[in-house]
Amino acid sequence: MTFLLLPSAWGGDLTGLWQEYDDDTGKLTALIRIRMRPDNIYEGVVEKIFAAAAENAPALCTRCPGERHNHPLVGLPILSGMKRKDRMHFEGGEILDPDDGKVYRCRIQFTDDNDTIQVTGYINFSWIGQAEIWRRLK
Repeated sequence: MTFLLLPSAWGGDLTGLWQEYDDDTGKLTALIRIRMRPDNIYEGVVEKIFAAAAENAPALCTRCPGERHNHPLVGLPILSGMKRKDRMHFEGGEILDPDDGKVYRCRIQFTDDNDTIQVTGYINFSWIGQAEIWRRLK
């Protein structure tokens, strides 16, 4: 019965490769790799970007503060500190928006199919924020 102790055994598995889409155009913008650390905290890193920029042009986070300033978008940590709240929800972490360089509090909710998540970044109240739908890459 040790499988009951594993976080993925009692809800959606957040680890894996997720597709992020542009809110306005619906086009695929990035692939985000989410991993779980040994302490059951989830982190996400940009694995690939799909940009309209010229080929071979470095895509940098020019608006990011501190050590993330001018960091390449590929490899950029954008999700940190996420903890499982219950079977379908994660909270307690932060998400970086490379477009504006701001860090927001974050919550993640699985849909019923376990292959789609709603990622919400917010400042003070989780019900006032920007939500995106990410789809698992199969």
